[in-house]
Amino acid sequence: MIHPKGRSAGFTLIEMLAVILILGILTTFLLTTMFGARTTANEKLTEARIANIAAAIGNFEGVTGDYPPSSQDDGIAGSGSAFNTGIEALVTAMWGEPHDGFGLDDDFLFNTDGDQASGQPLFEMVDMWENPLAYMHRSDYGEKHVYLTIDEEGVEVENQVEARKHPRTGRWANRKSFQLISAGSDGIFGTGDDLANFDIQE
Repeated sequence: MIHPKGRSAGFTLIEMLAVILILGILTTFLLTTMFGARTTANEKLTEARIANIAAAIGNFEGVTGDYPPSSQDDGIAGSGSAFNTGIEALVTAMWGEPHDGFGLDDDFLFNTDGDQASGQPLFEMVDMWENPLAYMHRSDYGEKHVYLTIDEEGVEVENQVEARKHPRTGRWANRKSFQLISAGSDGIFGTGDDLANFDIQE
C-alpha cells in the first residue's frame, strides 16, 4: 500500500521569513507608538513645568517689584561660562536669600554646563529632556544668548537664542514681562516643537 507523502513538520524558509517580516513590522509600529506617546507626555509635563515656573516668577515680581534679571552681576558672570546665562541668572535670583525658590522644587535644577561661581554650581532649570530652559527678562529682548543643549541624536548643540516676536505684528511676545522657552523634544531652539509661556506661532 502506497502512502501519500505527508508534509514535513515545521516551517519552510518562506514561512520563517514571513514571520520575521511581520514581527519586524509590529515591533516598528509599537516602538513608534511608544516613542510618540512618550514625546507627548514629556511635552505636557514641560508645559506644566513652564507654567509652574512662570507662576513663581510672577510671585517674585509681586514681592520685589520686578521680574528676575536674565543677566548675572559682573562678579558672577565673570566666573561662570558664557552659556545658559539667562536661566542661571533666574535661578540665582529666585533661590537667593530670602526667597528659596518661591516654592519650586529643587528637582527642577541641573548644572548642565558644569560651571561655577565662587565655588558654587550655577544651576539651570530644565525641561523634561533635561535641557536648560531659556529665560529672557523684557530688558534683554533683542539680545542673543548662547544655550547648550543635547539634541535627539545625543549631540551637543550651541544655540543662539533670542526673544520671540509675534509673526503677524512683529511685536515681542510677553513684551511687558518675560519669556521662558523650551527647545522641545529635538533639543534645538528655534524649531517647530519649541514650547513657551506664550503661544508660539510660526
